[in-house]
Amino acid sequence: MTARISVIIPTFNRAEMVCRCVRSVLDTNWPSLEVIVVDDCSPDDTAAKIKEEFGETVKYIRNEKNSFQAVSRNNGAKIATGDFLFFLDDDNIVDKDIFREISKAFEVNTKLGLVAPMAIHMRPGKENIIWSLGSDFNRWTSQPKDHCPNLPIAELPESPKSYPTSYYPNGFIVPRKVFDAVGGFDEKYVQIFEESDFGWKICEAGYEEIVLTTARTEHHGFLEPGCVPELRQLGIEKPYRTYCFARNRLRFARKHFSLPQIVSVALVFAPLSAVYYGLVAIKNKRPDIAWSYLKGTVVGILKLLLPA
Repeated sequence: MTARISVIIPTFNRAEMVCRCVRSVLDTNWPSLEVIVVDDCSPDDTAAKIKEEFGETVKYIRNEKNSFQAVSRNNGAKIATGDFLFFLDDDNIVDKDIFREISKAFEVNTKLGLVAPMAIHMRPGKENIIWSLGSDFNRWTSQPKDHCPNLPIAELPESPKSYPTSYYPNGFIVPRKVFDAVGGFDEKYVQIFEESDFGWKICEAGYEEIVLTTARTEHHGFLEPGCVPELRQLGIEKPYRTYCFARNRLRFARKHFSLPQIVSVALVFAPLSAVYYGLVAIKNKRPDIAWSYLKGTVVGILKLLLPA
């Protein structure tokens, strides 16, 4: 029997982009598919465009208030009926064979708790570059560790066909039973690090995770008007996002690292990061970003004294 896959696509104010993403999902060759678009209170015409183009083919729900990724994904999962849940960012176009390749991986290895299709950058000036062939964190600094980041797709070796990972951004699929077992996404993160935390919870529950090179998605990215590219590259283009970035780095460490590692992050790396990101923000004439990172760092360190 073919497994039913629920594709959950959170979106905010990207009507054209999310419609393009949905089209690519519906164009795949998987026979039992459910597509759920979770609108995070977009002020644009997302609702009208989804309903006009896809009608009843796509399930559309709207959050009661702007709540960001973790809440949106959990809300989509609440109404999903699939055996597998595929969480996909709205700035992607998926390959036609993506679900067939992913399904084969789960059939071969019953210990898999998460499979990520290989994300290929297609942002102008960075086309055909692989995001990563496996993601993790340095537990002493909390710095992300990516395997072969920015590898040109032309240089991808023929084997292996999969690489171990402990989380993956942008798009990933999990069995429904695994999602329920780990309790979904931790909504206290709001945004940033909720994907990392979700992946680590799956690993800590005893499951394996892989990046599959035969299942692919094109990541086209989204750059808002007026956004500074250097800050966007660092993930600190908006004040509140920046605050969450700094705060959640410490929250993540508190939940998953050992006590000596937490001390290292809190007393050494986090303050150094605040200085670095602050200087970059000030160089780009965004003192509000610098202040947001500093504030997030201070709040994160103070909350180390509280239960995770």
